[in-house]
Amino acid sequence: MDYRYIVVEGSIGSGKSELSQRLAAYFDALYLTESPERNPFLEQFYLNAANHGLATELYFLMRRAEAVEIINTEEERNGRIVADFLLEKDQIFVPTVLKGSDPGNEQTLFWEVKHKVMPEIPVPDLVVYLQTSDELAHKRLQKRNDGTLNLFPSGYLQQIHDEYRRFFHLYQNAPLLIANADEMDFADNDDHFEMLLRAMSNMQGSRHYLNLVD
Repeated sequence: MDYRYIVVEGSIGSGKSELSQRLAAYFDALYLTESPERNPFLEQFYLNAANHGLATELYFLMRRAEAVEIINTEEERNGRIVADFLLEKDQIFVPTVLKGSDPGNEQTLFWEVKHKVMPEIPVPDLVVYLQTSDELAHKRLQKRNDGTLNLFPSGYLQQIHDEYRRFFHLYQNAPLLIANADEMDFADNDDHFEMLLRAMSNMQGSRHYLNLVD
């Protein structure tokens, strides 16, 4: 196993950031996080999604464009990277957040801007997708106890969960390890973390599923 660039993804509340940090420490890798809380438009979006969706997504786009340079630089020096976001994740969020019909087609505008500003993106050596049920993701968000759960617009979380499932059902851009995060706690359970490492080491083909009981 010689993964230089690993991405951990999952819907909101899946535990992707916690696992990414643990993998980065294990591999002595650069931990690259999207830090959504730093997006100055995000809270405004939660309060008024219709008026602040485009600014929110454009901010994320600019930060992902900057992340490409960070990843390329680390790879040039033969370093390792573990990221808690996929550079193409706008394909999950933009169809949900932005209007896609005339007049005022914000989706089209976003894709036009992306075409102009986003450099060629590096392909991960491995993507770990934490597959979670809606119920577990909801419980984890409640456990954070930071009030985030109350900010989401009505129906937003369900749409995002559904878009994640659709996206990774079709995903073929990199080797994909789909891990059942309902059954396993990779961030806090050492046995489950070891199972994940073995699955990563024994990956064959472009898609593999990790369950507690196969």
